Amino acid sequence: MVDTSDSSFSYIDDSEQDSSFCDTFVEDEVFVNFGNDNTEILNEISEISGVVIGNEAAADTRVAEVVASDEIANSKTVSDIWKFFTRKEKITKDQSGNERLEQFIFCNIGNCHLSSNNSTSTLERHLKSKHHNEYIELYEKKTTIEPWSTDMQKAKHEFFINWIIVDQQSFNIVDNLSFQKFITCIQPRYKLPTRHTLKEMIMSKFEKARTEVLNYLQLSTSKVSLTADMWTSISSLGILAITVHYINDSWQFEHFVLDILYIPSPHDSATIKDAVLKITDDLNITNRLIGITTDNENKMIAAGRKIKENLESTNFRHYRCAAHILNLVVKAALEINSILTCIKKLRIFISTVRNSPKQMDKLKEYFKIEQVPFKVPLPDISTRWNYTFFMIERAIEIKPFLAHLSTNNLQILANNWPTSSEWLILNDLLDLLAPFALATKVISAASYPTVGEVKWLFLGIKNHLERPRDNNYPLRSHVNEMKLVFNNYFEQLNHSLHIPSFFDPRYKKSAYGRMTQENILRPIQVAMDDYKNSDTTPTEGNIVQDLQYRVNNLTTSETRNYFQSLFMPNDQNQRFITNELDMYFNSNPPSLEIMPLEWWKIHSSEYPILARMAKDYLTVMSTSVPCEQLFSVAGKQITQTRNRLHPDTTRACLCLKSWLEQEIIK
Repeated sequence: MVDTSDSSFSYIDDSEQDSSFCDTFVEDEVFVNFGNDNTEILNEISEISGVVIGNEAAADTRVAEVVASDEIANSKTVSDIWKFFTRKEKITKDQSGNERLEQFIFCNIGNCHLSSNNSTSTLERHLKSKHHNEYIELYEKKTTIEPWSTDMQKAKHEFFINWIIVDQQSFNIVDNLSFQKFITCIQPRYKLPTRHTLKEMIMSKFEKARTEVLNYLQLSTSKVSLTADMWTSISSLGILAITVHYINDSWQFEHFVLDILYIPSPHDSATIKDAVLKITDDLNITNRLIGITTDNENKMIAAGRKIKENLESTNFRHYRCAAHILNLVVKAALEINSILTCIKKLRIFISTVRNSPKQMDKLKEYFKIEQVPFKVPLPDISTRWNYTFFMIERAIEIKPFLAHLSTNNLQILANNWPTSSEWLILNDLLDLLAPFALATKVISAASYPTVGEVKWLFLGIKNHLERPRDNNYPLRSHVNEMKLVFNNYFEQLNHSLHIPSFFDPRYKKSAYGRMTQENILRPIQVAMDDYKNSDTTPTEGNIVQDLQYRVNNLTTSETRNYFQSLFMPNDQNQRFITNELDMYFNSNPPSLEIMPLEWWKIHSSEYPILARMAKDYLTVMSTSVPCEQLFSVAGKQITQTRNRLHPDTTRACLCLKSWLEQEIIK
């Protein structure tokens, strides 16, 4: 018996003696039309000639041999659906003995009869509902289409390449059979490139993109700063990463990868200096360099010094990574034996719990009993001191729950559970390191300027270390060690950040401690004179644009100051500059929530020379974190399974990824 559950069709049922019939074709509910009420429906339709079916009362009704009429046979049915259906007709007799010719569509697969009025779309739905395998066969035949034109393929390749680069996909994904089927399923007209063609397209895109980046850098006239660092890849290649940072004419902070190069041995300061200057020369920004930030490795410091000598610029300066300095200071405390023992025991305890599903399940159960949201113990990473801080902080927070695990039968947990005195040391250590952890978090940002805050934060840390402590304080020797390392770098950092810190309006006074106003402003005045004497003759277009900006954005007080300057004789220009400096220094600082660039965008017309200086000096990065972040990305590009990537290919992929994410290229 044929399944008649399909709501789109009505079939002839063996049990029916009376027929439903309709005058018109309805696609959602299809009936076989047998004429008037006096037509008797046969219990079963057979193709066997001369067979009498049904009961004796229906004996006068005969099924003729079912054949296609000449008209149907000669008609041209072009749809592929007719491979599974046949147009047929039958002869029936009514009670009066009159013969009637009825046409219908016969399903060759299910041996059922459908109305002759059904369209090919309705037949296709029947095939999909009742005979899925045949429907797939029909669909595959229908979807055999021609690929796109060459130009269209190239346009689509651009989007595919961008996905490969940004998502750091392996090139051999195009050889993956499942991926090929997936692409064919969603767009059969797109033809995937081979992995060799894919590599060639990426390298070609990189060469074109470098020209776009060069042009993009020329859209701004402000100074630029760099960060640089060296990294050894998993394939033992020496990689030099360089990132660029500057503030554009709309006071937006721009930052992206400038280049990432394979540096052959020796990796000395001269080689690094030559590589950096070649890149900046190629991109035409050497004359705009104001600083470079690196870690405290000797060869990087020497390279920064040689770059300055090569540039012969009074404004260019090498800056040491502030986060690296904090790391060195904290390590001085952590490496003392009493602290090292406490941390080592806690590290083993936490590591054992995290690596044991059984212990983690027990820990979760203790949280559940107390009806407290579960908090996982945090691991320690020896190369990053702040992870040690976070491990201790979380362990103290969930100490009552961890204590339950120390009393079970697992000996390693019992042996490495800190004693009461050790927990007191860990608590004191947490308080001692808290300012360092907070400062590291703030200055490690890479998407906005932080150089103005570093001097202020370091002054706060200095006050924290020099705070009077009780003679019984258990970490007195640790504090003394931290002071020695911190003071070794503080004066260097304090001096190099004197001018950049001044342009963060939030800390223009507090970042200088007890320094007098004269000592604060003297270096700023010298730099300001250089800016005043520099050639900054604006073009006609810039004059119009600047005038429009001033008219639209001047406050009432700024408007008064502007008109006051109109009455000022030319010989008083120097006094005007001094007044600009004094006005800025003595103005009320904004709230700590106000970002420096937002403040300067509003007040740039009030302090025109200082605004130009702020746009240059606030580009200086306080840390080399952008390079560290790039190395983390590179570690996903050069993996155990992709360790044979050519250095040029790695360079192209990493640079393009940064430029695409920053929307410098498309």
